[in-house]
Amino acid sequence: RAGAGAPRQAHSYETLQVSAPRQHVLHVELNRPNKRNALNVAAWREILNCFEGIARDPECRAVVLSGAGKLFTAGIDVMNFAQEVMPQDDDTARRAWNLRQTIRGFQESFTMFEKCPKPVIVAVHGACIGAGEQGMGGDAG
Repeated sequence: RAGAGAPRQAHSYETLQVSAPRQHVLHVELNRPNKRNALNVAAWREILNCFEGIARDPECRAVVLSGAGKLFTAGIDVMNFAQEVMPQDDDTARRAWNLRQTIRGFQESFTMFEKCPKPVIVAVHGACIGAGEQGMGGDAG
């Protein structure tokens, strides 16, 4: 059993910081402040993985989601998305099919907040732009 304040997530993340500030509460923080918490491909995958783990965590009763730094999120990291998701070596049909599959996966990351059996409180501060607004923050921004 984890001690007070220690994260219960066994997995470490490149783009998320997970902690347990109170008993039965997890704090998930978008942790790319130097990129204004823009969501890169790793962040999309990690959000999905993280919230799947939270859904199975019997010690967790609520989740707070926030962003490190001056703002909640600048939305999609367009440069990373273009490099990682849009390979130029395939033909047009394969690129379109791969893009569709990737976008479906990204949409699943957003629905994880809805599907999570624990209450998810999104603590939006500063700006919440684009994908962040649509997926996590509602009409904040």
